[in-house]
Amino acid sequence: MQFGNVEAEIEFFASLVKADGWLKGDHIDLGLYLIRKRQQQLEEVEISDWTTTDVFFMNHIHTCFADNKRKKEQVGWKIRTNLVNVVNGKVPACGLDWQNTYKCEIKVYDSMVSLIPDQSLKEELGPLSITIPNLLHTLDFYEEGVYANECTRDWWCPWPIHRVDVPQQANQGDCGMFVLKYIELLSAEISLATCTSQNMPFFRLKLAAEIARGDADMP
Repeated sequence: MQFGNVEAEIEFFASLVKADGWLKGDHIDLGLYLIRKRQQQLEEVEISDWTTTDVFFMNHIHTCFADNKRKKEQVGWKIRTNLVNVVNGKVPACGLDWQNTYKCEIKVYDSMVSLIPDQSLKEELGPLSITIPNLLHTLDFYEEGVYANECTRDWWCPWPIHRVDVPQQANQGDCGMFVLKYIELLSAEISLATCTSQNMPFFRLKLAAEIARGDADMP
């Protein structure tokens, strides 16, 4: 089975449904694609205030940050086209533009908070908190230097990073599935209470069936 650049064969599904098995980038990308596709196919869809990227997004962020970090002032950043295309909703497939999605802060839904200390987390996401406002400024999402939506934060200010209190995994391998379930449930405005390690085997089988069918059920 071929989904874009992803080839879903027996090994793909075997590793997906394996208990406590690590998900690969292709698993996560297909899961995110099906979530976006389901939202796009709903008959009555209000203006969505969410979308997703793909697993390569952070790679692009780090590369863009590295390209510009030597500058003394954050003015006139060189923004890569692949990042601009994400914000404009051109990629990934079934994505939406970000005109209704920005909140000027970064909320971290971490299924194993004991693994990464807060300071290390903020250091890891530092390039994201700096690059995103510069990216949006380049695309004229600010008015008179201030964000033109709910945020009054100046465009040159890094976005604050906050951890959110969420259900925690009880093993080492379910982090990818927790990520997908967080996104799926939050996008549908459903409680995260079902995100438990005990439920992950069922969620793995559900995702495998949805990928094989090419459509996602409601959570």
